[in-house]
Amino acid sequence: MTVISNSAPERSSLHAVKGDAIDLELFVNSELISTGRKFYVQALSAPDDGIPYTAISLQIQVRRKDGLLLKDWISGVSPSDIVIGAGSFHITDADGFGEAGFFDFDVQDSEFTIMSGTFYVEKETTVI
Repeated sequence: MTVISNSAPERSSLHAVKGDAIDLELFVNSELISTGRKFYVQALSAPDDGIPYTAISLQIQVRRKDGLLLKDWISGVSPSDIVIGAGSFHITDADGFGEAGFFDFDVQDSEFTIMSGTFYVEKETTVI
């Protein structure tokens, strides 16, 4: 069976610690391929493959395995949790996660799924 899609999202894992604030900047490149658009995402610096991809708007959802929505970050919503730059986006969330575990996430712009995978939230060691 042939699978046809309009994009090939980056498959990655993200990590946080329960209760800690989230401050994460990710760099996004893309390239056109025969089946649509291929995305490359990495932290700290731009990926070597593709060219910088700048989204107009982004939505990031994090869900438990049973489908319960834990986080729904949307760019352009005041106060914005996602700031879009030229070939990058920056996620901030002062509250972080209230529970630990392995969760599913995806990053979508208005046309494509840019990134998806597992968001691992580690248990906190020190509870204040």
